[in-house]
Amino acid sequence: MSDITNISQQIGTAIRVRRKQLGMTQQDVAEIAGLQRQTISRVETGNEAVTFSTVARIATVVGLNLGVTPRYDDGRT
Repeated sequence: MSDITNISQQIGTAIRVRRKQLGMTQQDVAEIAGLQRQTISRVETGNEAVTFSTVARIATVVGLNLGVTPRYDDGRT
């Protein structure tokens, strides 16, 4: 499993857990985020590539902080 797949699945799980804590359905989140319910499902499973923008929209709806801090590593030590 690649690092990206693992991260996608972790984010998807966090979104699903938070959505359920809020008592929201995938359809509820989709309507607020302006997305299709199937997109919410794909993000939650983490098994299909979606854009960061899409993930960020969903995370915002459920109040999940992705904690993304851009870093640049030029390979020099």
